[in-house]
Amino acid sequence: MPFKHSLLFDASFESANLLSAVQRGPAEYDLFLRADLHTDGFMQWFYFGITNTCPRDHLDSRHMNLTKPESLFNTGMQPVIYSCADAAEHGIGWIRSGSHVEYRSNQYVRNGLNSSTADGATYYTLSFTLAFDRSDDVYLIAHSYPYTYSDHKAHLASMLRSLRKRRIVQHALLCTTLDGQDCDLITITGDADELPPGIVELSSSVPSFLRRKKTVILSARVHPGETPASWMMRGILDFLVGDSHEARILRALFVFKIVPMLNPDGVLYGNNRCSLAGVDLNRQWKKPTKALHPTIYHLKSLIRVERTQREIALFCDLHGHSRKQNIFMYGCDDRRKPKPTVRVFPKLLSWNHLGQKYVSFADCSFHVRKSREGTGYITNSFTLEASFCGSDFGVLQNYHFNIDHFQEAGRSLCETLLDYCLPNSTQ
Repeated sequence: MPFKHSLLFDASFESANLLSAVQRGPAEYDLFLRADLHTDGFMQWFYFGITNTCPRDHLDSRHMNLTKPESLFNTGMQPVIYSCADAAEHGIGWIRSGSHVEYRSNQYVRNGLNSSTADGATYYTLSFTLAFDRSDDVYLIAHSYPYTYSDHKAHLASMLRSLRKRRIVQHALLCTTLDGQDCDLITITGDADELPPGIVELSSSVPSFLRRKKTVILSARVHPGETPASWMMRGILDFLVGDSHEARILRALFVFKIVPMLNPDGVLYGNNRCSLAGVDLNRQWKKPTKALHPTIYHLKSLIRVERTQREIALFCDLHGHSRKQNIFMYGCDDRRKPKPTVRVFPKLLSWNHLGQKYVSFADCSFHVRKSREGTGYITNSFTLEASFCGSDFGVLQNYHFNIDHFQEAGRSLCETLLDYCLPNSTQ
């Protein structure tokens, strides 16, 4: 029997990934997500649009085929929603919303084609209720604050337009992807004359830095669904090209090599974790191939070349985390020959006046991870992980992280780098 009214669902836009919607009641819908392309799994990220709403209408949604056994949705996390009308009329962007949020296993058995799928494993259901205020609107719903490939390109173009004369930003292609998209490489650095007066007195190490700059390599979005990584990266980029005292010092002391989006194809097509080759690029560091994993292959080559020219002071890959609270780091240490120095940078980050709001040193781990087997020769090689949800301590305890928080966390990484090299420089 047909229902009197039906919502219209749309996923025909960048980064969206809804496969189908089945109406089960007047306001009840079962939603099914598309698997990462050329895989049969990895459904967790979601992004879709809704139209044909009525005033005081609501949606009881059940996302039926998620694959992770644990989720922060069971600890109070809400999805995000964007009203196109509110954005146009009132400047309101993405907000957290949703009631009756629940994440649980269901009765649907996974097909087991993926080698990581255990026999008899089931899918998981995320359910929540959303309310709609008006009929002449387009609503967008997502797992977390989206950051698309177009967003990245627009931000890059804006930087290059406004900073071209200052000659501190250079843009090149690291490579092209399997889909023919650009994987961008941004170089940010400055000259010694950018140093503010008196900075030489801060540390006796400054002259040696200026004689031979060190390199800092940063990357993000190897996992397309981890959008907090891009917001942190945006905070880093905006800080480094800014006019602050600290930014000028960093540009004078370092050459920053930055790959803001390591998996453009996955981001474009709404994948959660994989590339168009159907593999997790973060597991290809040991033996990447130019044909199947071009972005990892060329970034690893870049690291190799940089090591012959300069010391690499820091390599950090930015991620989002769907099962843990807070912001924290994973580092590379050898259990047989522990290096206490590996813990210094994360500890300083947790002490930073901005970072202390977000960063939990207790959540950091320093075992060599499979994803970093190819970068273990860099002492300060880290992943920076930001919770999709929020913090369980301090001034932001039990609050959701928002876009500004993620960008501020990115700025704190820059300030910590300065403190690491020039103690007391940000005090």
